Amino acid sequence: MDDVKGFFGEYKKFVDDVTSRAGKDDETALAREQEISRWLGGNFARMDMAAAGLAGEAGEVGDLWKKLKYHNKELTEENRQKLIDELSDVCWYVMQAAIALNIDLDDVIRHNVAKLQARHPHGFSSEYMKFKKD
Repeated sequence: MDDVKGFFGEYKKFVDDVTSRAGKDDETALAREQEISRWLGGNFARMDMAAAGLAGEAGEVGDLWKKLKYHNKELTEENRQKLIDELSDVCWYVMQAAIALNIDLDDVIRHNVAKLQARHPHGFSSEYMKFKKD
């Protein structure tokens, strides 16, 4: 039992040592939030909500997909509609992030197309994926 406590004690210290100051000190975090807010032209709250919302909604899409694929959840129109509902929520938060970054959503999509065309000029390539650095 002492070995387990010692292990978790060491891990706790390790986690604390590799956590940024802004990640564990409210005063530093608030100062960083103010700096980011100035950089976003006062849109920190909107971007913060968008980032949290995107994570949550994307998680809901992933969780439902997991249940459909691995837990034999029924393949019903109702579950298809739930996926669409969650995707629509993802879109809502994407638009919130675009507003926070002061960019039009069509520019975001154009950027995505240009990025992917540069990466895959002849369509998807498994060869590219072999050499891609994550």
